[in-house]
Amino acid sequence: MAYTIIEVERKTGISSRTLRFWVDKGLFPYIEKDEKGVRYFSEKDLQWVLWIDCYRQIGMSIKDLKDYIALCAKGKNTAKERLEIILSLKEKTLKDIQKFQAILKKLDFKVKYYEKMTKEGEDKLNPLSKNYKKRKKRLKL
Repeated sequence: MAYTIIEVERKTGISSRTLRFWVDKGLFPYIEKDEKGVRYFSEKDLQWVLWIDCYRQIGMSIKDLKDYIALCAKGKNTAKERLEIILSLKEKTLKDIQKFQAILKKLDFKVKYYEKMTKEGEDKLNPLSKNYKKRKKRLKL
């Protein structure tokens, strides 16, 4: 089965504009075109689309993606290099998760604070508020 960019957009939720950008950057070297220049994605190409989206979401650059795709095209002899790339991406992603968990913890604090403020009607952390109270111990941010 072959899919147009619009059909790929509908199936994946990735905009056709983004898909065209990726195609123009060479991230799908095996996409077929008809005589009118319409691009067609195969089922395997759809899997590549999802992987490229994943890699882009975790910050992989277009250049690094192109290098990775070139390694893939060379076959199993590059498996070790590709594994190292994936392990590096995994490590970076785990660090990002830890960073976002810390941010989420801070946001949870703010949510509780504002819920309490809306319930009690007092803003004890605003220095311009009549209810402002200096804290004896520092807030953990």
